[in-house]
Amino acid sequence: MYFIENNSPDKINVAITELWIQVWNNFYDFWEINSFTLIFDWANPYMLRLRLSKKWLKQLDLYINENNANDIKNLLLNFIEENWKEQLTFTEKMIRLLKL
Repeated sequence: MYFIENNSPDKINVAITELWIQVWNNFYDFWEINSFTLIFDWANPYMLRLRLSKKWLKQLDLYINENNANDIKNLLLNFIEENWKEQLTFTEKMIRLLKL
C-alpha cells in the first residue's frame, strides 16, 4: 500500500530571466537544464517540466499560468532545447485524475 501526501504550497515563486530560472531561493543556470517540455491538459498548458543534469534532481515540474505559456516557451527556446515528445506518465495521469 502506498500513501501520497502533497504538502507543497499552492503558489511557488518562479522567475525566468535571461541568466537563469529561480525557484524560491534556488537558481538553475541554463547549462544545468537539458531540456524543457510544456505539458498540456487538453489544449491548455499547465506545467513546465525541466529535465536537469543534476544527479540528485533529474526533473523539476512547475505549474504555470496558461496565459504565460507562449512567453515562457519563446524565452526558453533561446537557451534550452524543447522536448515536445514528452508527456505525462500513466501514473502521473492517474494522480492528476484522482486529484491526489
